[in-house]
Amino acid sequence: MAFESKISNGTDMLLSIGENVLGASSSCSIEFTTETRDTSNKDTGDWGSFEYGSKSWSMSSENFADFGSDFGYSEIFDLMNNKTKIDVKCVLTEVGGTFTLSGKAIITSLPLSAPKGDNMSYSVSFQGTGALLKTKVPVA
Repeated sequence: MAFESKISNGTDMLLSIGENVLGASSSCSIEFTTETRDTSNKDTGDWGSFEYGSKSWSMSSENFADFGSDFGYSEIFDLMNNKTKIDVKCVLTEVGGTFTLSGKAIITSLPLSAPKGDNMSYSVSFQGTGALLKTKVPVA
């Protein structure tokens, strides 16, 4: 079975560090960017001219804090504090198969929020180091 043509639901995509899915996630995002090189010259006149430069990527996740879970804020804090490079991936699972974006990353930000009378939450940001790999595996 192949992927069906439809708008995917955000609840079907989960972010993982290694094999540990970040639980109680309210959102996750991925940014893939390309720098540009300025190639403007006399021949281009008033118009700027550009070529592709280096690529980079980042991922982030918003999560409710659950200090009783097997993998959450406390474990991510230790990874960041120990300057551990990690394997990170976002996996979209649908009836038709899985779509994954993955790579090595470092943790760049880990704020924890504890508002009065509301749920505690944390955000985590990852900066990719090396290639962002894409896999798309349809169900056979």
